[in-house]
Amino acid sequence: MNWDDLRFFLAAAETGSLSAAAKRLRSNQPTIGRHIDALEMALGLKLFQRHKQGLTLTQEGALILEQSRSIQSATLAIQRLTGGEQQEAHGSVRLAVPEGLCNEVIVPGLNAFYKQHPGIRLILNVSSRQSDIVRGEADIAIRLVRPVQADLVTRQLAHMEMGIYASRAYLKLHGRPTTEAALLQHKIISYGDELAGLNENQWLIQRSQPGQVMLQSDSTSSRLRATEAGLGISIQPCMIADSNPRLVRLLKNQPLPSHQIWIAYHKDLRRVARVRVVIEFLGKLLA
Repeated sequence: MNWDDLRFFLAAAETGSLSAAAKRLRSNQPTIGRHIDALEMALGLKLFQRHKQGLTLTQEGALILEQSRSIQSATLAIQRLTGGEQQEAHGSVRLAVPEGLCNEVIVPGLNAFYKQHPGIRLILNVSSRQSDIVRGEADIAIRLVRPVQADLVTRQLAHMEMGIYASRAYLKLHGRPTTEAALLQHKIISYGDELAGLNENQWLIQRSQPGQVMLQSDSTSSRLRATEAGLGISIQPCMIADSNPRLVRLLKNQPLPSHQIWIAYHKDLRRVARVRVVIEFLGKLLA
């Protein structure tokens, strides 16, 4: 059997469909299907029941899944150990980071980083979905909630205060709200479906009228650009918006729900030079 087939099988089993597995592995459905077919043929077992809703593991498939996870854990441990004693900061580092912090804070700081560490190549995983560090989806993750997985080293980097912002052009046209109640008369830019339940978004929605919500997006950068363009009032991280000359912070004395910025990485990577220098860079940049 081809041991690499187990990687494709594992992704399909954990996601429940060929399309989701292809997305996780940055592949395509026919490739995932071919590897699963090859594994079933090599083992002489039927691993999945295929149906319109996706894939369901057979009893034999469930047993193979358990063993595949053990093999994956051992493989990832070997990969981490082989890089553990590197003294030169060289190679690729996968970084999982929220989109707003990535585009507005981290990317602008990369020129200085690469001048100091030209041998490192960052692979940015920008998504609201939390990458699984233990399973090798990222080497380092920046998160807005404290990770609780075993085998991770976690550290709080910063407190991320949130504020209410509008563009100077918007305020010139619509006036400046000076109280919470006044927000009801203004156009609002809110979070999208995935992030709608966050406390700061709920705070804003409760102080706005449904007909006044002009735009919804889970993208911090999209909400920021829309606010700059004068579409409405939005909630933004102060560490991003305060330095934007086009924006004005409103209701400064009104405390909003905030976030903590955490960094997390696998304990086996603590001595890997390429990972260590990225951790140091992120700590200085975000602190």
